Amino acid sequence: MKKLILTGIGLCLALSLTFAQQATPEETAAKATTELVQKLNLNDEQKTAVSTILLDQAKAEQSIAKDSGSSTQAKGEALNKLQNEVDTKVNQLLTEDQKSLYQKMIAERPAKSAPTKAEPIETRSNR
Repeated sequence: MKKLILTGIGLCLALSLTFAQQATPEETAAKATTELVQKLNLNDEQKTAVSTILLDQAKAEQSIAKDSGSSTQAKGEALNKLQNEVDTKVNQLLTEDQKSLYQKMIAERPAKSAPTKAEPIETRSNR
């Protein structure tokens, strides 16, 4: 009986941890906006506009991720296209100094793409 109860508690804890890691689009956008405000020294007008753009992006990313009809590759391409559109919109709001900093940030971030196939492992020939 103790094993059954402990197993049930363990299952509940595992499920709660799984759901706890998923952030809402609003939380994701707020975190990204805060990061851009700090790194680019955005003014209030820029902050409001960037926040709106990033919230729309987070919602679109969530809908792309939930789309079960698309392949992983199609999702990766859609995410890359979305990111490029967001970068263009944000870039239009920035001053020249901010644009150069933003371009550095873009260059440093990893690309959101579909996982690539692993390279085949070379096998040793028998001697």
